[in-house]
Amino acid sequence: MNRWNPSRRIARNSWIVVILVLIAAVAQPAVATQPPTQLYLVGVGPGDPDLITLRAIETIKRADVIFCMESLKDRFSELMQDKQVIHGYWRLFPFYGQDLEDLEGAQRVEAEKLAVRRNEFIALVRQAIEDGETVAIVDSGDPLIYGPWAWTMEEFKDLQPVVVPGVSAFNAGNAALRRGITNSDFTNSVILTAADWEGKTDTIERLSTHRTTMALFTMRTEFEEFVRKLAINYPADTPLAVVKYAGYADREQVIQATVGTILEKVGQDDLPFEYMIYVGEFLTFRYRKEK
Repeated sequence: MNRWNPSRRIARNSWIVVILVLIAAVAQPAVATQPPTQLYLVGVGPGDPDLITLRAIETIKRADVIFCMESLKDRFSELMQDKQVIHGYWRLFPFYGQDLEDLEGAQRVEAEKLAVRRNEFIALVRQAIEDGETVAIVDSGDPLIYGPWAWTMEEFKDLQPVVVPGVSAFNAGNAALRRGITNSDFTNSVILTAADWEGKTDTIERLSTHRTTMALFTMRTEFEEFVRKLAINYPADTPLAVVKYAGYADREQVIQATVGTILEKVGQDDLPFEYMIYVGEFLTFRYRKEK
């Protein structure tokens, strides 16, 4: 004798509900989904425009709003001609994150002015993102090697920014030297550094005690000051090279000397903003030794 089993009926009805839901889902028309709005930090390389990467080109093409220096707008005018290009907000990182109450005098005045410009920039970026526009912050070289926009990765963390790496002046300088920068009889390391910024402990003098290869991003620093600090620990006969206009095919120039002779060859007035200093045995290294 068959008895009515309520649990079986409930299970059967549940399956019917599931099937009906699946049928309804299949019957629904496809809804086009828009890609998420993005914020990009884009490196476009040093020197000539042909050092830009394909990824950077595609990112700039997709962007609606671009922040960059006016010189980059000129260099990549064809890529940016139909974009809203905003410049004038380049060097905003000084004093970022610092409490203005801790500053005094001229520093306080400068920090307050920068804060106003920085807040304007932040508001513009966030408004563009809110309006559904794709924003690209475009910088020369690689944006995260001494890049003035690195602070934006912290400021806009909630927007999950994407970084498009670029060719660095370091890479272009290596190519100009035509030397394996990690090749040496004594070391296989390379130190990337810059001027001795206030409050930093990794000074040129301390780093040079290792006598490994060093590549220095100069950024307007006094040339003689660099050489003087290098000479503290590097012997006078240590090879040294200056690369001017790295990445510019028609202007690139390499000046080779030693720590002891470079000032005789190069004067401060002979150097542009865009130059790098390399020091180390790699500059004279040879696989095949002379007998």
